[in-house]
Amino acid sequence: MFSSNTRTILQQNISWFVIAAIFFVTGIAAAILFMGNERIFLGDLTAGQKKMLEDLAELVFGGSPLRGITLLLINNLLASLQMMLLGAILGIPPLLGLFVNGALLGSVVVLAAEKFQLLHFILLGILPHGIFELPAFIISAAFGLKVGFHLVFPLHGKKRGESLVTIWREYWSVFPLVLNLLIVAAIFEVMITPFFLKNFYDFLHRFCCPPGLISTTTAYFNAIKELVGKLQLGH
Repeated sequence: MFSSNTRTILQQNISWFVIAAIFFVTGIAAAILFMGNERIFLGDLTAGQKKMLEDLAELVFGGSPLRGITLLLINNLLASLQMMLLGAILGIPPLLGLFVNGALLGSVVVLAAEKFQLLHFILLGILPHGIFELPAFIISAAFGLKVGFHLVFPLHGKKRGESLVTIWREYWSVFPLVLNLLIVAAIFEVMITPFFLKNFYDFLHRFCCPPGLISTTTAYFNAIKELVGKLQLGH
């Protein structure tokens, strides 16, 4: 359960969460609209991150589940903290991070729809861990945007330094929530999502999907890897 202080801070910052979500959804929409030109649209933004993603995937899924969960948690935790810390650069890094990550997700989903039924791809491959990971990402990015904004326009009755300290205190008050969301997301992504794919995809293929769809976990992950390489994606 959330503490009353955490609930209060979340309620007070709803507008920032909405703004962050808008930038993220805008990235998804832009990727969908620019499909067919994804290399032009995303190549320059993500080319330098491709190897990092490939190396992380090998480390996460190439060893024991505990190792994979730990590595994924550390990676996502550092990414979230980075979104908050770099907000001090006028909020530009978290803004770009929201847009680019939204664009990457949108492109992967649309390209994956060529190989899978879209609804099943979302339900099995994204939703199980995404419902925990994305809120943590949005919360951290929202506070990063807030830091950038109030370094230019200080909080009412406060100086810039005081505004920064106030926002940092707010973020650290909700950080346990962010951490818990990322822990659950890492467990789901390493343990639950593959379980769903292994145990339910053949069932969905048999009863819900048109013929010709990929119906094995191995083929599924190989197809996703192919999509990643095609897009030159990064996390």
